[in-house]
Amino acid sequence: MSISPETYARLLSLADQAPLDCLSLSSRTLDRAKTLGYNQIGQIRSTPTYRLVGDLGEDRAEELQRALHDFGMRQPSTAG
Repeated sequence: MSISPETYARLLSLADQAPLDCLSLSSRTLDRAKTLGYNQIGQIRSTPTYRLVGDLGEDRAEELQRALHDFGMRQPSTAG
């Protein structure tokens, strides 16, 4: 199955709006992320890795990135 770039962009936009609760995260990581204002998948996906590490610590940032991967999402390649 193949989808157009426009359809893919719309689907990605919808997925970015999904709440963090959709990801398989420990309650500790989810609570910490929400406390810092991360409520949607797109916020995590668009935040550079160094910023996530600074905000959440290395272990929680890695957990979030693994959860994104498991969910089928990738951070933009510029997220360094």
